[in-house]
Amino acid sequence: MTLALLAAVATLASGTPNLALSQAAPPAPAAAATPVRLVRGVSPAEVSAWLATQGATPGPVQEDQGRTFMRVTADGLTWLLFFQSCDNGLCSDLQFSTGAANAAITPAMINSWNHDRRFLKASYEAPEGANPASAVIQYDVLLTSDGPGQLVDHLAIWRNLLPEFARLTMGAAATSPAPAQ
Repeated sequence: MTLALLAAVATLASGTPNLALSQAAPPAPAAAATPVRLVRGVSPAEVSAWLATQGATPGPVQEDQGRTFMRVTADGLTWLLFFQSCDNGLCSDLQFSTGAANAAITPAMINSWNHDRRFLKASYEAPEGANPASAVIQYDVLLTSDGPGQLVDHLAIWRNLLPEFARLTMGAAATSPAPAQ
């Protein structure tokens, strides 16, 4: 709040001007600021190196139809990590994603999953032709800082819930749901 505005508020509140505020020297003009855009996030290369320290096996960074991603294997499961909102080599949001195809998957299973769990959300895809029913699960993460250290909790959530999704959608064959394309 500027001094002039404070003096006006003081006058309105008391009915008389606040001499200490109204007689104060005007503030010095602000120096011209150069707008600075601060990019926050992570680079795919640093995330790949970090994932390896977390017991995961990241594949090479790939691009397909303008989407940057890597295939990751951890805990016997394979999934994709998409890098989004990238600028100057840093990406400010990520999406963990995988899918499973199995004729036993039903909309009720997926609705129950979404009702009972937070964070990882699934979608059902009806069978089409020779393709069985399938489900895709995703977890979107917005980054607010720099470096992969901010992914610790997010990776833990993903790795803790992903085996449950695999068991739900693949049953006894839950060794490795096929990554979503």
